[in-house]
Amino acid sequence: MVNYLRNVFFFQPIPYRSQLQEKIEPGQTLIIKGSTIEESQRYFFFPIPYRSQLQEKIEPGQTLIIKGSTIEESQRFTLSLHCKTADFSGNDVPLHLSFRFDEGKVVMNTFSNGEWGKEERKTIPYKRGEKFDLRIRAHDDRFQVFCDQKEFKDYEHRLPLSSITHLSIDGDLYLNQVHWGGKYYPVPYESGIAQGFGVQKSLLIFACPEKKAKRFNINLLKKNGDIALHFNPRFDEKAVIRNSLQAGEWGNEEKEGKIPFEKGVGFDLTITNEPYAFQIFVNGERFCSFAHRSDPHDITGLQIQGDLELTGIQIR
Repeated sequence: MVNYLRNVFFFQPIPYRSQLQEKIEPGQTLIIKGSTIEESQRYFFFPIPYRSQLQEKIEPGQTLIIKGSTIEESQRFTLSLHCKTADFSGNDVPLHLSFRFDEGKVVMNTFSNGEWGKEERKTIPYKRGEKFDLRIRAHDDRFQVFCDQKEFKDYEHRLPLSSITHLSIDGDLYLNQVHWGGKYYPVPYESGIAQGFGVQKSLLIFACPEKKAKRFNINLLKKNGDIALHFNPRFDEKAVIRNSLQAGEWGNEEKEGKIPFEKGVGFDLTITNEPYAFQIFVNGERFCSFAHRSDPHDITGLQIQGDLELTGIQIR
C-alpha cells in the first residue's frame, strides 16, 4: 500500500497561559485561531495499518464507530474483528468487512478453522475521496452495519461474539476516530449526572429517530426540578424547539433553523455547557446556541423521551 502524507496540526494546551515578551503597542493585533473539539477530530489521523486490543469483551448493544475518509485513488480498505491477535496468522476472524472500490462492492465474511466462509456482498455506499462514517452494532444474533448513519446490512454471527479480542483496519483511507461503547438504553430514559453537568462539560448522545418518528426531546434537569434546556425536535412541525422550565412555567420558545434530523437516520448530538449558553452541535456541525436562563452550574440530571433509539451517552 502506498504511504500517504498526513497533515499535522499543533494544538496549544487548554487552559492556555502566556506572558507577553513586550508591551502591547497601539495598532498591534492579537490573532487567535482554533477549533471546537468536534472540528479538531477532523485533523487527527491514526496510523494505518491500525491495530487495537479490546479492553473488555464486546457486549450486545455496544457500537463500534469508525470515522475517516478515503483517498482519491482508493482501491480497498478493510475492517476486521479478530480472535487472539489482530492479524491474519490463522486465528479466527468473526467479522471481515472489505470495501472494494475496484469492484464496487462491500464483501462480508468470516474466517473460521483455517477457512473463509461464504461471502455476502452488497453495493458499496461510499465514494473515493470523501468522508465516511461506519458503525457496527453488536446484538446477540448478528452485527448491524450502518454506513453514513443509515442502516446498511445485518450479518448473522458465525462465531461467538465473546470470542472477539482485537480490531484491525487496513487499506487506502485516513482514519480519525475509533470508538467502542454504548449499550441497550430504555426510552424514556432518565439518569442523574454523578459529577454534575457544569460549565465546560459536554454531553454526547448517539441515537436514531424511528422511521415513523414524530417527536423526541432531551431535557437537562436541575436540582429543584426546573429544566435548564428542553431540546425538542418535531418532525410533525419540521422544527426544533428549545426552551426552559422555571418554577413550573415554560419560557419563550426558540425554533430558528431547519431541522437537522431525518427519520431512520442516526445522529451524533453534542451539547456543551459554556459560561453564557449551551452550544449545540449535530453530526459535528454547529446547529444553535441557547442562552442560559438560570445558573448553569447546578444541572444534575438527564431525561430523554420520544420516538428514537439510543445507542450511546457520554459526558466529558
